[in-house]
Amino acid sequence: MEIKDQVFKRKSGKSKGKWIARIEYFDDSVGRWKTMERSYDTKYSAGDERDRLIIEIKKSHGQIQTGERMTFSMLADMSSKGFYKPAVLANGRKIEGVRSHNTAMNHLKVLKQFFGKKMVGQITTQSLRDYRTWRFKIGSRHPSIKPGEKKEVSISTINRELSAMRRIMRHAYAQGWITKDIFFKSDVIQTSAEIARKRRLSEEEEVRLLAACQGEREKKYERTRFGKTESITAKTKVDNPHLKAIILLAIDAGLRRGEILKLRWVDIDFLANNILILGTNTKTEEERMVPLTERVKAELKRVKKFTPGNGLFRLQISKGAGIPRNQLLSLKTFIFTIFDAPLLLAGSCRAIQLPWPAKLPDTRTSLQP
Repeated sequence: MEIKDQVFKRKSGKSKGKWIARIEYFDDSVGRWKTMERSYDTKYSAGDERDRLIIEIKKSHGQIQTGERMTFSMLADMSSKGFYKPAVLANGRKIEGVRSHNTAMNHLKVLKQFFGKKMVGQITTQSLRDYRTWRFKIGSRHPSIKPGEKKEVSISTINRELSAMRRIMRHAYAQGWITKDIFFKSDVIQTSAEIARKRRLSEEEEVRLLAACQGEREKKYERTRFGKTESITAKTKVDNPHLKAIILLAIDAGLRRGEILKLRWVDIDFLANNILILGTNTKTEEERMVPLTERVKAELKRVKKFTPGNGLFRLQISKGAGIPRNQLLSLKTFIFTIFDAPLLLAGSCRAIQLPWPAKLPDTRTSLQP
């Protein structure tokens, strides 16, 4: 890279009497010369600035000027259109973007709240530590939290957000927009502090949980009527084979929620007693085969009797399909129960007073030794 430099005292204009450090360099990326100027009161300060600018230009291959005009919001928006765009698949493999696009966008949204207006070159390692402190202070930003409520944010959530930040800032570093990797030896991502999921179902809890998917359930609550508080015991009938199948697939086959909800009937081999998990649906992007137990097989056969389409746990209803209104309403209820499995699982746990976090990953850990 060709660089020309000089230090001189300006004789006219707004900077009259100031010492000017001027750098001219040829930017190969755009094919033209660029100029940088800085003004100082002393010749010594201008000389130091000239030397600093030359070092930064060489480090960044002439891209430092772009970084000096770039805010974090601008960088985040560029990232959302680049490597954080929705996943592009080819031959069952992800070649671009991210699969958890909504999660990535949520991470960027919180990061922009704190770093948004800051210039990327002004973000330091201390800024990352300040972000951790601020993040613990404001608490969780989950959509389920109502306005005015506050819930403690987990360390793993902050680690995921900072991991997204690290990818963005290292991209800026690779492009020459910043001259330092602020995450190098920063220790702001503390994976060792994350709490591993250790809760497992006992055999007795498993039986009670599966039983709660069917049969009659009692629910006790209080209501006020005519100024008097009454204790009510309501009985409801429950029959949700889809939820039961989801729980069994998590317990017996060790499938993740995304892998379960994306299963197709063609992936189930009832004769060979196995389930094919496509690489496009797995966390590691590797295809695998898992065994099909007898009780999972029996429940899936029960589900198949009234589940149209190729998907085990999803329906595709097009307009003008000729479905009567009463059947369409029942189908909408069916779709709700499919995609709100975590909520239904929580309800089943409450019904049998199971004292553990109602999450599908917790049932999955029961398979592990």
